[in-house]
Amino acid sequence: MSRKRPGQVRAGQHLRDHLTYRPRIRGLSSAAHAEVARVETSRNHLYVGYTADAVRMWRNLVHNPYRRLWVEYEHDGCGVWQCCGSPFEARTLLEAVIVGMSRRRARELRSLVDQLDDLY
Repeated sequence: MSRKRPGQVRAGQHLRDHLTYRPRIRGLSSAAHAEVARVETSRNHLYVGYTADAVRMWRNLVHNPYRRLWVEYEHDGCGVWQCCGSPFEARTLLEAVIVGMSRRRARELRSLVDQLDDLY
């Protein structure tokens, strides 16, 4: 029985996982990133990179010197959550992702979010 060459086997494999862009969250290990990706793909209301966007939005608000003047307008902005979304909604999302993660990996994301909360 003849067998396929390794190049033919690799050509038939799906490279979807290698081509998918997964944004990195500064301060998390690769195992925690894998856990975040698992939570994002297992929930219907999340998409790949949603948690990284939420961390970025919360970090931007916390480090903004005018954060106390931030006002949420109902009908203002472009309507895209990554651009004009609420950082407080992002913080709520981070809490939901932490609850969905395993205890050990959630500790990493929790410490990162707690550091930002302390600055706020």
